[in-house]
Amino acid sequence: MINPAIRDLFLELGHGPVWTEVLQALRAGGASAALSGLTRTAKAIYAVLLWQALERPMLIVSDSSKQAEALAETIETFFHLLVPERVGGHVQLLPAFDVIPGQRLSPHKDIAEQRAVALWRMATGRASITVAPVAAALWRNESADFYKQLTLTLRTGDEIAPEDLAAHLNSIGYERREPVDMVGDYSQRGGIFDVFPPEAPKPTRIEFFGDTVESLRRFDVESQRSVLKVPDCLILPLTEMPRTAELVRELGDAAVEGGWEFHAARIRARNTALSDLLHDAVVLWDEPEQIAAGVERFDKRLAQYAGDELPPELNFFTLDELRERVAGRTRLLLRELELATVAPETRNWHISSRPSLSFHGNWRVAAAESRTLAEQGNRVVFFAPTSGEVERLADILRE
Repeated sequence: MINPAIRDLFLELGHGPVWTEVLQALRAGGASAALSGLTRTAKAIYAVLLWQALERPMLIVSDSSKQAEALAETIETFFHLLVPERVGGHVQLLPAFDVIPGQRLSPHKDIAEQRAVALWRMATGRASITVAPVAAALWRNESADFYKQLTLTLRTGDEIAPEDLAAHLNSIGYERREPVDMVGDYSQRGGIFDVFPPEAPKPTRIEFFGDTVESLRRFDVESQRSVLKVPDCLILPLTEMPRTAELVRELGDAAVEGGWEFHAARIRARNTALSDLLHDAVVLWDEPEQIAAGVERFDKRLAQYAGDELPPELNFFTLDELRERVAGRTRLLLRELELATVAPETRNWHISSRPSLSFHGNWRVAAAESRTLAEQGNRVVFFAPTSGEVERLADILRE
């Protein structure tokens, strides 16, 4: 349970005069604005406040996977703190691939799954805030409709041939295994399918009568016994690039090599920018100068493995192309340091912030520092991974 007083303390930041001006400019149709002075924690807070104020999906681009992961985690913390549960919403990280085209390696299964589910959320309007490293933002995507059709929702009474269901599961990354006990597993025993999709609390047992779905039940992994009848089953993809029989035929020898996913663009060109998957998106560039430097590093890695079959432009936009694709959208540039000059078409504001203090378990020092800050008229909020650590700190502060 969130203490309303803590939530209100941070929500007050949304009424500051500078932030109010930024919102007015963005609402008035100002395509680009810049906000400096923000540490990572401050960026996370104001990202959530911006989402609350504009009620539009947001894409935040960072220079590296490490920065994107840290920012997404911090945003998620403040999202849960500031956004009431009844409002809903979802903060997600869209990771970049862990391999480069030309290395003859396929992406790690966990990354492929995380990307597939994240793209589905974006395509279906379920993503409130998406954070992506620039290497993920440069990727050429399929259309939103393409990612929607990778997902299958089965309900009692639906008609689908069991062999068609098996073919679809195979194409979107599921593996046939008996018994089903992990996400991505499925099995078939006559007219009974067991499948464990991502996001599901338990696997689902689908019973067919001919080509008709007769019943859907969740079952326990340990006992393999059915435990709950459910009205539907949402089968999310484990890969954004379905491995269909037709694609395998057209790829030829490349289909049996590691990294076949990057060759798929030779058969079916992709030209959708990441922001195009979101309706009326707001795009935030986290440290634009660092993003440009990150792209230079990424381009050098691509060049190391590029060849005639897999030129970088087959799978990736250039940074200039990406900027052109988001040029018509509402954009906010986030910086920690204020630049002496910014682009003339970009209005610039500054909100001062200071890095959060880390005490690494030294609660005595934390208590002393908090008292000093409070005596100076500041209000202090502590974040800890467990309620036990918070209670321990409270006891120290009472001493």
